[in-house]
Amino acid sequence: MRRKVYRLLDRVAAGWLPSRCLLCGGGGAVRAHDMCGACEADLPWIEVACPRCGLPLDAGAAPVEDCGQCRARPQPYRRCHAALHYEFPAGELVAALKYQGALAHARVLGTLLADSVARHAVHGDVDVVVPLPLHTSRLMERGFNQSLEIARFTADRLDIVVDGRALERLRATTPQVGLTRAERAANVRKAFAADRSRVAGRHVALLDDVVTTGATSAAAADALLAAGAVTVDVWCVARAAA
Repeated sequence: MRRKVYRLLDRVAAGWLPSRCLLCGGGGAVRAHDMCGACEADLPWIEVACPRCGLPLDAGAAPVEDCGQCRARPQPYRRCHAALHYEFPAGELVAALKYQGALAHARVLGTLLADSVARHAVHGDVDVVVPLPLHTSRLMERGFNQSLEIARFTADRLDIVVDGRALERLRATTPQVGLTRAERAANVRKAFAADRSRVAGRHVALLDDVVTTGATSAAAADALLAAGAVTVDVWCVARAAA
């Protein structure tokens, strides 16, 4: 139903409102994308990355199955795909969505992520997109889950089901910003539980806005796999340097 509403609004808006780019404010933005071609081309796209953890590699680097970081610290998820480097303007778009309630950013971020996933062809066997959940207390404070808002547009563009109830955050954790790698892992250990009836036997794409060390994604992937998910991939808008 939500998909039909968004598509109807787009058709109505296309006839009455001029398209504007979210970044430069100029015309020529692609409908349902909110960004002009020039600004999209200038985004900090990740072109080469470790296919296991999504860590960006130097341009021109030879393809690898995994990087040294993956071999030193294996993750439970099958692979991580990130669309953008966590730098301007990606970081600002994500921050405005999360902390300023700029919900219009969810559409452009979700669309950009979907296009990157499709371009790199990493969604072939994915059955369901599961957004990383917020704890109830944080959800009440913020009023929305930014990962769910992004996931709706990503899943819609890729024609995959999104399930915002498949994964639950069991406890409120300390914000990960400023914590060491070991502290991040300890902070989110056993912080999630998945609904077996929703994920068992399915290939899951776990969607988050930003991945740094992968500790939160790993804890969530552990819960999904424990509930019977066949595989878990991580999709994120931006990848920060670990």
